[in-house]
Amino acid sequence: MRLSTPLNAPPEWVAAQLQSTAVFRHIAAPLVLFRPTCGTPWPAHWSPGDLQLQMRLLGLLPMGSQTVRISIEPSAQAGGWPTLRDNGEGALMRRWDHRITLQPLPDGHTLYTDDIDVVARHLPWLMTPLSGAFAQVFYRHRQRRWCQLAARRAAAPMADPLRQQRAFDHLLAAFDRDAGAPPATRWRWLEAAHVLGQSTLSLHWRSHRVMLRYALQLRDLREAGGQVQRLALVPLGHLLARLPIGNTGRARVSALAPMAPQPHITRLINEALAAASLPPLNIWQKMAVAHDLHAQAAINSRAIG
Repeated sequence: MRLSTPLNAPPEWVAAQLQSTAVFRHIAAPLVLFRPTCGTPWPAHWSPGDLQLQMRLLGLLPMGSQTVRISIEPSAQAGGWPTLRDNGEGALMRRWDHRITLQPLPDGHTLYTDDIDVVARHLPWLMTPLSGAFAQVFYRHRQRRWCQLAARRAAAPMADPLRQQRAFDHLLAAFDRDAGAPPATRWRWLEAAHVLGQSTLSLHWRSHRVMLRYALQLRDLREAGGQVQRLALVPLGHLLARLPIGNTGRARVSALAPMAPQPHITRLINEALAAASLPPLNIWQKMAVAHDLHAQAAINSRAIG
């Protein structure tokens, strides 16, 4: 099946968003929620290769595991954007082959296209048509979410609606990379992530979950008990809109006390936000640049000839 929709954004912006795993989770939610297997952290950006994920319909119904297998295919058109492909498989699907192509439109917009080929693993004569019907619903939902993202960008060109989540992911990735540092140093990354993500329920919950895991790793029972209490308070705090802004989220401070962020917390957050606003050039974009240079070289060669 093939589904296309025009997006109110240039291809460069769409391509930059496509490389972000945070955007992937945003456009799939709340219909399907994904989580890496074995508790491994999300990579900030997609890269060629395999990533094992668990899927839940509406965040509740388990749908089994899925292997996302990312690759890049050159564009069939000169100067065009390469195709991003996920030729994956899973517990329910023998083949889930998904290609994303971007085509510039004359008005500065982008034609975004999903090409999907599915084959069910069990009872394919019955389950493949049903899987195809689900794919129609899922990818139409994704494209609606893409349109909403593009519309928000057009309304506020300088604002990136997913910058906060990318910066949050950046802080947790730094915490993981800093595994050999003293606990006091590593806690700073988690405190900064809590302060930054506190206003968003999913990020707020995630920050306390990581804090709990780290406290258990350190065998700090007092901290672990405090994190269990805070995990219980997170939904209530968002429901009542009673969030102590700037609170570091640690058990050693009151869960209800607003706090002025300390300088080192502010510095880490500002660095993460800066990194989130300037995503690194991914392999897809590098191929597009190389493809453009090759096309220009061919034009120059013909002109000289």
